[in-house]
Amino acid sequence: MDFEKMRKYLLGLHSFDMLDMDAMMYLFRERTALPRWRPDRVTFMNCMFSNQIITAYGKFDGNMRGYKIDDNFLEYGRGDLPYHGSTCSVWSVDVDQQQGRGSFCRPHSTNRQGCPYTVSYVPMHGLNMSGDDCGAYLLKFIECHLLGLDFSLVNDENIKEARHKIAYDLWEAANDAVLQSRMSTFKPPKRAPVKPVQLG
Repeated sequence: MDFEKMRKYLLGLHSFDMLDMDAMMYLFRERTALPRWRPDRVTFMNCMFSNQIITAYGKFDGNMRGYKIDDNFLEYGRGDLPYHGSTCSVWSVDVDQQQGRGSFCRPHSTNRQGCPYTVSYVPMHGLNMSGDDCGAYLLKFIECHLLGLDFSLVNDENIKEARHKIAYDLWEAANDAVLQSRMSTFKPPKRAPVKPVQLG
């Protein structure tokens, strides 16, 4: 990780961008696949899935009755994709939640539930008063959710320390011999989709 970029994170001068958020989601996925980390019934999607779901949603929204789901989504549903960090966990059988980054209007995360759910509002005071910590809040809320911790643990008073922890986790992952080996030896399977996939 670039030292100057790390310094800006720590000082709060740089907000987390899409690449940084994808890197953390990759780290969550690897921690789950290696089994260094055991979140209960959750899987992590990559940025390719986010891009595909955004494109598919545009097609679905324009033609709900005639929409046919792409075979790639079935492979995600069986746990075969993403190839790097695949879990072989079947959605709605082994997994109830999929965590991924999406940007329907602007960069934000999505949490797709695999089963019916209810929405309950929890009264909280305003967060992210600086306006630059959206990515840090997002990543820490995902982590709190997965580890069964209360969301109120992350707030404006300690978001700077949360940014430090995220930067440290990314730095540690960049220097992790196992992760370096997995990235350097990864070869995607030789497979061609049945038909070309348009990504936006």
